[in-house]
Amino acid sequence: MNLNDIDYLEAVAEHRSVGRAAEALGLSQPALTKAIARLEALAGMPLFERHPKGVMLTAAGEAFLLRAHRIRIEFDDAMREMHQMKTGELGLLRVGFSPSLDNDKVMSVIRRLLVERPAARLYLVEKLMQYLLEMLVEGDLDLVIAPSPRPAVADLEVIDLYDDNLYVIADLEHPLHRRTTLDLDDLGAQPWLLPARDTRLRTEMEALFQKAGLPALNVRVETTATTMNSARLICGTSMLGLGSAWSLEPLRRLGLGPLPVNLPALQRKIALLMRKHAYQSPLALRLSQLLTEELTPAETRLRKST
Repeated sequence: MNLNDIDYLEAVAEHRSVGRAAEALGLSQPALTKAIARLEALAGMPLFERHPKGVMLTAAGEAFLLRAHRIRIEFDDAMREMHQMKTGELGLLRVGFSPSLDNDKVMSVIRRLLVERPAARLYLVEKLMQYLLEMLVEGDLDLVIAPSPRPAVADLEVIDLYDDNLYVIADLEHPLHRRTTLDLDDLGAQPWLLPARDTRLRTEMEALFQKAGLPALNVRVETTATTMNSARLICGTSMLGLGSAWSLEPLRRLGLGPLPVNLPALQRKIALLMRKHAYQSPLALRLSQLLTEELTPAETRLRKST
């Protein structure tokens, strides 16, 4: 087996056709068929089976492809490390972070790393959670700082840093601020500003109301913007939105405040994410250490050490 075989396997699985996969790879169909047959002989069982919609992976094929994909990532990691050693680029660190984080906290830690390591170079990526996870799993990022994924993602190591629960926010003149307690019925009738439809938080919010038998949320604005940027749209309107704990004070200066409601979907932890068993440079390890020292409460660090 060679690394090209992994590309062949992935292409057939993606295109569900040996012919289309061969065309995408720039191979002849007989050559690709022969390569797949060689892999099946190596595995000792069929990796694909024919269906009306094309060829599809068998259960063995799915397991084989998962392992093969890990081999590819490990190999790419090794080659990247060798290239960095050869070119003197061991000081490059690729870090992703969610736009819902307290940027002041995160950037202060990164600033400390830059002061400590004058030769360090950073590539910073701010994206929504699902895109960060894809980049991390594919080996395009070394570390990610984001809400801890639910459910857990296989092959990722998760180090919880701190709690950062979310709150339902509204203009301080909103009638709901006159109430001492609120429930889902009170919130469901209001217009909302929420994250984009394909985000985990949006999915959890919608599932919460659906489970309670309430109508779908009236989402007037959906956005991928940061909390502070999008919150300005709520000012002076009847819309509700979401704000994290760190943002409550700056939101109050905008005339917005949290409503007296507690929703399970709004409880989250901010975590450091990395691929299990992947190569981590000394720079990545140092940033991991600094993040834990600076952002994890002392009592939490004490519990973990005992």
